[in-house]
Amino acid sequence: MAGASGTAVSYKLPPPDRCHDQDFIPYDYNAKTGCLDGDTTTDCGGKCTVANACTDPPASKPHADYTFMCQRNQLFSPEMEQAAADDGNTGFHYAVVGHDVGDPGGIDGNAQSACCQCYQLVYAYPSPSNDRQVQVNPDNPNPPASAIPVPPPLIAQAFNTGATPTTFDVYMPAGGLGANNACAQVAGAKSQSGLYMYTSYPADGQPSQGGVKPASLYPECKTAVSWVTEATLTSPACVQRTANACDQIASNIPGLTQQSESGCIKANTIDTFYHLNWSVYVAKVECPENLTRVTGCKLAPQGLPAVKKDVTTAAQAAKDPDFRSKTGSSNNMYETTTMEDCCRPSCSSITWTTQKGLVTDPQYRVFYLCNANGVPYTQAQ
Repeated sequence: MAGASGTAVSYKLPPPDRCHDQDFIPYDYNAKTGCLDGDTTTDCGGKCTVANACTDPPASKPHADYTFMCQRNQLFSPEMEQAAADDGNTGFHYAVVGHDVGDPGGIDGNAQSACCQCYQLVYAYPSPSNDRQVQVNPDNPNPPASAIPVPPPLIAQAFNTGATPTTFDVYMPAGGLGANNACAQVAGAKSQSGLYMYTSYPADGQPSQGGVKPASLYPECKTAVSWVTEATLTSPACVQRTANACDQIASNIPGLTQQSESGCIKANTIDTFYHLNWSVYVAKVECPENLTRVTGCKLAPQGLPAVKKDVTTAAQAAKDPDFRSKTGSSNNMYETTTMEDCCRPSCSSITWTTQKGLVTDPQYRVFYLCNANGVPYTQAQ
């Protein structure tokens, strides 16, 4: 893959900064070492905590840097697409997902945290429970079958907690605001810090309705009885309505306006229609090297399969014993949901990685965090 200039996209950075990968850096008064809040002569210049732009009011952490999700982790970002190409995983897209442990007998076993774990998600059909209108027969989706083309598989790395153990919450532009938000002050949703990644953002589907999700929101994208088909989603009126919403995205962060507008449209394009709740087959896999270089978090080898390049369809996944067809606690398949909240992710802190028993690369042990200008915090080299 090459960027707009015809050259490869650069994404490899120094490791995540040690002054931003912990919730709190203590001070040893006897040894006079560590970080003393506000004392610039101590470690990390006296910035001993990290502020989350979503949840921390300005007065709560007066010396801390305010941090955000990094835009490089969006579905379809140039960095993600380049990394997939560099790993030789053509036919796949890379993504990050919110996902929790806690599904007895499920994909994560007895792990204390899903952070930085990678999963191969093979799409089967729209969720019969949550997006029945995109079934071939919404009145009786048994057996379930998709009325639209099934998107290519994802290789996804867990970046955040606060989802569920049976879903994978795919991070994408205008994917849907949740309980916390540092994307934009829109539809009544706002950050505690008063800081945002975007200067303009679509209110459609916000908050908690999936964001710019044409298969749910727009009459132009449905039949007269509110079913959804390939023809309705590709109609000029539906395509234009979706593009109009995505075009409301704007940011002062260099490159983010174009990246997010493009990603918003592509996630709602018929051949890559990820902006839907899908039922998926799931396999736990070793993380591809270059995916971890985009995100910043690399687990030690776990003896898991590598990405299975020959398993790209539901029929193939159904025959492969490494893929789960059901959650551990039900007869239902795992499902995808969608989101974008721009918050500091849980997996950017060792609280959810090494302190949960995960064995990581000594340097690349958490997800990158970014400042308000979209620049990742990295260690000085």
